[in-house]
Amino acid sequence: MDYSNIISKTLIKAQKTIKERYFVGNHSELDKNAFGDIQYDIDVLAEETIIQEIKKDLPKATIISEETGISKGDMDLLVLIDPLDGSLNSVRQIPIFSSTISIAKGTKFSDIIASGVIDIINGDLYLGDSNKATINNTTIKPNTVEKLKDALIAVDLNIRIENATKAYQKMMKIFEISKAQRILGSAIMENVYVASGAIDAFIAPSKQLRTFDCLPAIHIGKQSGLFIKFLNEMNDFNLLSKEGVSYVSACTEKLGNNILNELEY
Repeated sequence: MDYSNIISKTLIKAQKTIKERYFVGNHSELDKNAFGDIQYDIDVLAEETIIQEIKKDLPKATIISEETGISKGDMDLLVLIDPLDGSLNSVRQIPIFSSTISIAKGTKFSDIIASGVIDIINGDLYLGDSNKATINNTTIKPNTVEKLKDALIAVDLNIRIENATKAYQKMMKIFEISKAQRILGSAIMENVYVASGAIDAFIAPSKQLRTFDCLPAIHIGKQSGLFIKFLNEMNDFNLLSKEGVSYVSACTEKLGNNILNELEY
């Protein structure tokens, strides 16, 4: 079965539907989703569209999605979905948000066999399988930056818990040394930007991202040749885990190790 094709056609359908809703505006705040985050009508629309398409091809798969949580099925085939990464950006009319899907034959990060991310506004489609990573069918590669002083770095900046405050104190040296920093509000987009060379590194210093917030894009990054280091105790992440994910992705191993040294890992 061509899992990359399933992901591709699903994300293209989702992109058209979500983009149309985005331009209408006047988004309604609903209840909280399965993980306790604020949910908007555009989130629900995105999830319904993606799940409906996925079930046409993979009706028995277990689906893990941000809005409804885990819908158990065949545990040998898992579909990890973030229907709309960057929901607040979309509601505030900031045009940086995406939809993402990974398909895995098992419950571990290493079991992922295909992933995709689509930029909702411009339609760029990133895909990763066992052989390569692409954007719009063109192979992507990260930059070759090795030194912090030359690096453009993105960061997940959500200081909600004590652990996060401590983690960000270690980030100050990196901010002082690196060439520039960006906070875009969509970890998925920031990760594929590292994979494609627009950004040199992405740092999630505290355990606040969830599996669907980052693992699909990390998988694409891995296929592009990125240096990836999980900062959790587990280094082959469980897709069903509710533990927050902390990690560094960098365009080169040297840059990644320079970041880890400053973070004291």
